Amino acid sequence: MVRRFFKSIVTVISLIASGALLFSAATAYVSPTHTSVLAFAGYLFPFLWAVNFVLFAFWLIKRRWQSLMPLIAILITWVHWQHTFQWKATEKDQSEITQALKVMSFNARMFDYYDWIGDGTNEKIFDMIRKENPDVLCIQEFFTSRNSKDYNENYILRRLSQFRYQHIEYRAGTKSKRNFGLATFSKYPIVEKHSLKFKQSNNFSIYTDVKVGSQRLRIFNNHLESIKFSRQQLNFMDSLNYADENERNEKIKAISSKLSTAFESRATQAENIGQYIANSPYSPIVCGDFNDTPVSYVYRKMRGKLNDAFVSSGQGFGGTYNGPLPSFRIDFIFHDDAFQSYNFKRLKLDLSDHYPIITTLDLSPDENK
Repeated sequence: MVRRFFKSIVTVISLIASGALLFSAATAYVSPTHTSVLAFAGYLFPFLWAVNFVLFAFWLIKRRWQSLMPLIAILITWVHWQHTFQWKATEKDQSEITQALKVMSFNARMFDYYDWIGDGTNEKIFDMIRKENPDVLCIQEFFTSRNSKDYNENYILRRLSQFRYQHIEYRAGTKSKRNFGLATFSKYPIVEKHSLKFKQSNNFSIYTDVKVGSQRLRIFNNHLESIKFSRQQLNFMDSLNYADENERNEKIKAISSKLSTAFESRATQAENIGQYIANSPYSPIVCGDFNDTPVSYVYRKMRGKLNDAFVSSGQGFGGTYNGPLPSFRIDFIFHDDAFQSYNFKRLKLDLSDHYPIITTLDLSPDENK
């Protein structure tokens, strides 16, 4: 009697869990402009996939037909799991790569201008970049201030003097002459620059055409819509268990509203930029802070037919967010499928609320690889 009841309960749980996994994966195919509920569900994908795997193993050991429910859900969502988790990195010595291009993407959070971390973080950022020595560097939340000797543009360019070429675009500066924006640095000649602004947003994208040997590459540097949590809201999420129930409900509503707005804005932005990427006349390399996970509508639209460097050569979950919330992978490097990615890594350094990501691309023709 007890065994039968237990089996019935686990069967119901398996049915719900497999349905929930399929529901969360559907977020990649439905725009949040239609419904943001799916976008929220996408954040649960890794947890739901793990639950289904455990249930599949349980029923398989029991040799029961119920194992088919989680198995079918796992197989249908397998491609999304590959975007989320990788078992083994693909490594290759850079000297063995015929035509290597080392690419770094990093949301520098204004080089820690407001001392969120302190302890000379801005100088540590420049030292990290010099040590890693990328050929192309895409920075989001690039920042300069004319009123500061350590943050004025000339000083920052001197600290990044290993790059002969740069493409810097700012959104509107403030009265204190502070400027926020995007910057792409290159050791190879830049032959064209363009910015792509979003309506009713301070976020934007740029693309930069770089000549590497005989090849012309189009580098997209993107910073999609941020959630813009206030400090109070971040502190509240850290102390959810201690909040008054009414206060908790009100703040959860406010946070949910901000998330929904950001989901919708990013979806529109990704559709727009995705068209530019898909129609690029030159091999694209797409970098940036998407503020969304690998199981999302934004990821699918931005990636299109490109390869994800993490999927090709990364390891683990590769979370890039460094903050009070769970560390999801929200920073990406995509590339033309004519190239091969090696040595993808996330630098787990406390320099920003994002971790830098790096990969080495082999630009040589397929037959030489």
